[in-house]
Amino acid sequence: MSIHFWQDNCILAIIMYEMLANQYFLARRYAQACEVYEKVLEKRPKDKFILRKLIICYTQIGEIKKALDVFISCLEDDIECIVKIDPIADDCPCPELVAELEKKLASNLNSLDFHLMLGMLWLYCDMKKSIEYFLKAQQLDPENAMVKYIILLITSHQKKGRFKKQRQ
Repeated sequence: MSIHFWQDNCILAIIMYEMLANQYFLARRYAQACEVYEKVLEKRPKDKFILRKLIICYTQIGEIKKALDVFISCLEDDIECIVKIDPIADDCPCPELVAELEKKLASNLNSLDFHLMLGMLWLYCDMKKSIEYFLKAQQLDPENAMVKYIILLITSHQKKGRFKKQRQ
């Protein structure tokens, strides 16, 4: 058998894994989706579409540190892959997720992870709300360099967008 046969089968397997992960994601089975997306990322580590779904999965299974690592990586590489999402066309669950999470806000006012999670999820829908939650997280932990860095990345992007609009 030729090498091309094995390469083609490997590519096909990756595509099938991604399809399976997407089905889990659509069914809101985040733990299973996460497991399969991680396998796909072994072969396609810079796939923005998978990375942005993985952030959502990690937040929903309580892996906030992992979500933040991927989130920061996406902000550094291409923040547009998150802020330019179409919640309907991309079947983004963030509007529903933030609505449910905000119902629990009163009992999580002092939770850094809760505010970080809302900050990440809101960036898919509303940059201003995202910044608000990251600023609240910063109030909870003023010395947290990671939170400061996230705020800097998002606000820098926001300012670039305003500058472009002013120039047009």
